Amino acid sequence: MGPDLRHLFLGAEGTTGVIMEVTLKIFPLPELQLLETLRFAAVEAGVSAMRMITRAGLRPFLVRFYDQDESRYAAGDASFDGCAMFLGVRGLRGVAAAEMSAALDICERNGGLRLGPAGAEAWMTRRFDFSAVESVLRSPGGVAETIEVAHFWDQILPTYRALKAALAPYATEVLGHFSHVYAQGTSLYLILLGQAEDAPAAEARLRRIWEVAMGAALEQGAAISHHHGIGLARLPYLEAGLGGALPLLQRITAAVDPGGVMNPGKLGHQHAGRSTSAERQEEK
Repeated sequence: MGPDLRHLFLGAEGTTGVIMEVTLKIFPLPELQLLETLRFAAVEAGVSAMRMITRAGLRPFLVRFYDQDESRYAAGDASFDGCAMFLGVRGLRGVAAAEMSAALDICERNGGLRLGPAGAEAWMTRRFDFSAVESVLRSPGGVAETIEVAHFWDQILPTYRALKAALAPYATEVLGHFSHVYAQGTSLYLILLGQAEDAPAAEARLRRIWEVAMGAALEQGAAISHHHGIGLARLPYLEAGLGGALPLLQRITAAVDPGGVMNPGKLGHQHAGRSTSAERQEEK
């Protein structure tokens, strides 16, 4: 009944309450899982295939598409030429097989070349390996950062190009991939790897990277976060990202947390525009 009030807590980063109990949804193990690796000659072709897959109502559990710079890392092959896509479906045997066939047909119509399941299978085994970024951060003066934004399908490529160009001066490599797809758009994930003179210079570089990335994303009209939340790095850009929704968010948090004790400062708005109890009495 009414608005979905769960979303007052989901994504609020602890500023509206503490979740004490959750109910988990359990799914049966799939009868069949199929994986495939594809190569596209250009980013535009792969993004088009992703868009057509979602528009067709297909729901593969895995659709990850990498630009040429990141593909060699994703494929684990320094000589990989082109843009890699990992595609996966699972479910009832007949349904999964039909879904994979339809998705591959869309990919091939967009110029995708099948490479076999090995690349996607290897990625599944190492998908939580973050060591490439961590090793750069451990090195003296190492600069490494991950930034994820999101946009509608008709704007994601201009956003990708704008961010790649804007961030290029601040890193040795700017890698990009598209990792979550919906009927209306997709997320864009950027990974920056570089080197500064020392730790203070690396910190200054990282701060500048966030300024440039958030500025470019906002200029493109993109969402400045997908599922990684706001955190402290995006905090200075929260107001610009929310726009006219910020006063509503301030009123909601004032109502559910009048004392301002729930993770104060995390979203930067807990006390913005809030009157004191004495002022509220006067208003009455």
